[in-house]
Amino acid sequence: MKFLFLVILSMVNLAHAFNLSQDFHGFISIDSTDLYVEYSAPQKNQPTVVLLNGLTYSTRQWDAMTAELKKMGIGVLRYDMSGMGKTLLKYGVKYAPYHYDDQVVELDQLLTVLQIKKPYNLVGLSYGGGIAAAYSFKYPRHVKNAILMAPYTAPLDGQDQWIKTQIAVTRAMYPYNPYSNDELYDYFLKQICYSTYPALEPVVLENPFKLEATFRLTQGIRKFRATDEVDRFPKKSVHLIIAKKDQYIPQAILDSFWDSIPVASRASRVYVEGSEHKIPEAVPKKAAEIVRKIVIASKKTQE
Repeated sequence: MKFLFLVILSMVNLAHAFNLSQDFHGFISIDSTDLYVEYSAPQKNQPTVVLLNGLTYSTRQWDAMTAELKKMGIGVLRYDMSGMGKTLLKYGVKYAPYHYDDQVVELDQLLTVLQIKKPYNLVGLSYGGGIAAAYSFKYPRHVKNAILMAPYTAPLDGQDQWIKTQIAVTRAMYPYNPYSNDELYDYFLKQICYSTYPALEPVVLENPFKLEATFRLTQGIRKFRATDEVDRFPKKSVHLIIAKKDQYIPQAILDSFWDSIPVASRASRVYVEGSEHKIPEAVPKKAAEIVRKIVIASKKTQE
């Protein structure tokens, strides 16, 4: 009991000690873990955006876009979720899924501890876009803008169909195979991650934990279907940013996702010419300007 009291007390002290007017780099303790955080304070009366990592990202992949946002006076909070970046290096990889709903809860705990003003401006790339959507569904009153850059909304169709075909073949060839369809799905998913990601995303080899963590992150979000819960998006909150040269997610998939969102929740849809999937790296200045226009416009509306 004494230990529990000291942990709670330390978290309360940290919340009071965190200064939103000063930059910060380091680990922040939340209920269940520590998360690596980089925070750049906004200039006077300017909003703050929360950046949510893509699947193979860490905070450093946002460097160029963050630099542009800072020039504009926008505050920036970026952090490494469980299974990513310096948070991953601190704890190592866990050999179990990093469930997307746990990531959502951790995000809410982090924003609460840091006392970031609500409602939030969430900016998520790919996997992070899925987390931003899932957060919006769970905590709709906390979200002002869900800025979704090439967001994960469901498993990639080609990959998903290949895995399901492998499961069907396994069932036909080995009818007494004891494993469930879910277990077989994860088995083949791991094969894809380990065989293709090192070539497509060499960054997964930057440390001994990352490739396994990438599989575990994918495993933890693969059952998320954004279209199942779009009715829970807050009004005028969704900003969909589509890369015209996205090599992973076809434009038609994201256009279909947009069409599934209630009209009352749609705020803007932007097509980014000349950009591939990783928009913050491909066109950081353009991406920062799009985000700035969104958060400044919504701030004026709120006022």
